[in-house]
Amino acid sequence: MVVVEERGGARVPVGIVTDRDLVVEIMAPAIDQMVITVGDIMVPELVTVKENAGLFETIEYMRAKGVRRVPVVDKGGGLVGILTLDDLLELLAEELLSLAKLVRHEQKTETMSRR
Repeated sequence: MVVVEERGGARVPVGIVTDRDLVVEIMAPAIDQMVITVGDIMVPELVTVKENAGLFETIEYMRAKGVRRVPVVDKGGGLVGILTLDDLLELLAEELLSLAKLVRHEQKTETMSRR
């Protein structure tokens, strides 16, 4: 969950709470869920990317920062979405499949032309 703050009519991300945060910070130590706030457990050092950032640049940035999810912001810092490792893996898998199909097609075409 991306935690946002209203600033000048835009929702600006200020933190993030992940499923892991919930397990480690609340469930495992059995803390009373009625006394803890999102602000108590959110990751305040938020890593974001601009919506015009390149795909591989974003992957490298996420790897360098050690994050699996990254809020995407516009040029004014407003939240426009969130990009996850799962999203990237799905996209890259589809692209690799397309490349594999292209290679297979070219191999078949080359084989047929040599007959």
